[in-house]
Formats: sequence, C-alpha cells, structure tokens
Amino acid sequence: MGENVKVSIVVPVYNVPESALRKCLESTINQTMKEVEVLVIDDGSTDHSGLICDEYAASDNRIRVIHKANGGLSAARNTGYEMARGEWITFLDSDDWIDPATCEKTYNLGIENDVDIVIFGTVQEFEHYTNPFKYHFENGRVFRGEECKQLQCEILNFTGNIATAWAKLIRKSVLDKNQIEHNAGLRQGSEGIEFNVRLFEKIESAVFTDEIFYHYIFNPNSISAKHDEKNHYFVIRCFEEIKKEISVSNNREALENRFYKRFAYVIVATAISGFFSPANRVSFYEQKKGYLKYLQEPLVQNTLQEVNLSELDKQRALIIWMIRMHLFLPIKLLAKIRYKQKHGD
Repeated sequence: MGENVKVSIVVPVYNVPESALRKCLESTINQTMKEVEVLVIDDGSTDHSGLICDEYAASDNRIRVIHKANGGLSAARNTGYEMARGEWITFLDSDDWIDPATCEKTYNLGIENDVDIVIFGTVQEFEHYTNPFKYHFENGRVFRGEECKQLQCEILNFTGNIATAWAKLIRKSVLDKNQIEHNAGLRQGSEGIEFNVRLFEKIESAVFTDEIFYHYIFNPNSISAKHDEKNHYFVIRCFEEIKKEISVSNNREALENRFYKRFAYVIVATAISGFFSPANRVSFYEQKKGYLKYLQEPLVQNTLQEVNLSELDKQRALIIWMIRMHLFLPIKLLAKIRYKQKHGD
C-alpha cells in the first residue's frame, strides 16, 4: 500500500484455532485507521492456519503473509519487525484481538504527546468471565526522562501488567536506532519481560492510557496455561537473561531490588499451575520428583534464599514458605482449587 503506513501490526501465527485466528485478523482489517499494514508471520504452521492467512491477504492488500520455518515466537516477531514500513509498530498474538479504534486512538496519543511508546489497557477474557487488567498509573500519565526508570521497574512488578510485548504502540525509529529486537534464542516463556527490560532502558518518553484496546483470550491449551516441563525451564532461561541485562543497566539497583520478588512469583506459578496442577496427570510422587529437580536450578535456589517474604502478598509468601519446607501436599490442594477457578470443572 505505498509508503504512507502509520502503524504496522505484527501477528505471529502458529497452529491457531480457526475461529480465533479469523477474529484476530478481522480485528486488524477493521481498524478505523486505514493507513495500517498487517504483517502475518506464519511460523511453520502444520494445520490450516497458513491457508487462512493467505485467504485474508488475497482479499486485502494491507495484509502481507510471510511463511517461514518454525523458529518460535520471538523470531516470528523479529521477521515482522524487519519487514515493517510503519512509523509505529504493535504486536498482536494470533489468538487475541484488538478494538477497531486501537491504531487510530493510540497513534493520536503518541503524536499528541510526542512519546516513544504508548501503553494501553487490556482485558483478559475467560470462558465465563472477563478480568480487566489493573495498573498502577493514572489514565493519561506521561513519563519523560528519569521517570521512565519507574516504568522499567514496573515491568518486574507481577501486578504491573506492562511486561508483555503486546498492548503497546512503539515508535519504530526507537527500535531501529537502538537495534532492539526480540531475543530469538528465548522460546515461549517470559521473553516479553526480557524484551521490555531492554526496550525501556532506551526510551525517553511514554504515555499510558487505561482505555481497553487489547483482548487477551485465555486459552487452556496454550503453553503458558498448562503444565509443560520444557517451558518451565525456558522461563528460567529467560530470567537468567533478564538478570544479565539488569547487571549492565543504568537502573541496576532499583531493578535488582525487584528481580527476586518477580521470579519468586514464577516459582509459585510453576508449582500451582505446573507441576502440582491437575493438568499434570502423573502421580503425586512423580510431581514431587519433577518439582524437586526444578528446585535444584541455581536461579531458583538463589531466589528462594534471597526473596523477602514480607514483600510478597500473604498467599504467595505462604506458598514460598511451604516450598522452602517441601510441604507439597497442601500446595497440591491449592493447585486443585486454582485449577477449578480457572477451568470451572
């Protein structure tokens, strides 16, 4: 579509349920802003996802589909970024969707406030209810200069809700100037946190709106929503990289103070939604055996030693204490309760 592209929407795709993929792509072509391009990266799908993407590209010249060998989410996002022609770029996961006015309103916010990044609201949608994300900043807050360090710290806040690659509009020149791409060596896990730590190290300004534009769909079959032992270790590798980035950050002291607290939440989630979840159908003995092996990881051991329980919420502080004491039976009970809350059965 010529050179007048204001916003590039990057959509990595890998074996997505048809209804979800269609809703995602429909949300991109139905934007009220017409000066958009949609870069759909088919990351080696083995189902009909690639054909569905081609179908949309054939009917709308703003959509470009790139078929590539499977390389993971980060590599797919990088492919889209490298081909993007827009002034601004936003990442959209292929089982999620965005409101029709997303590009227009966030673009206008970025221009009006002359910032590097626009951060916008998200709602998580479950089968039976929705959960709007809560944030620690007031609507319309603008960050400049040293204030951006506060934003960078918020990435490591478990309840901050700004650590994802999506739900942001990023000025592409900032990525270009600082050579910031996703770390393709990190598989599905916490690669968004690592990306944002590096990105927010370089930004000079940002604006936050709590208006909800991004719809994050809970998928009980996604990697992050079920027990996947390989993924638990991928997450550790991500946080090891995050720790390395923090060690050379200009905001090192503030970030280090938050790092162990953030990773402690990962250790809890790995127990509750991972090893001891009803979704992990091995025996309790095997669950304990797998989690005890996980606890031998140096970063896990270091975090359990360093984290201050008084800085955690009461429930997670209790779980960390139980993990330290190897009291896994009550953890298994809590995991069952949590599973029922999420899945309704």
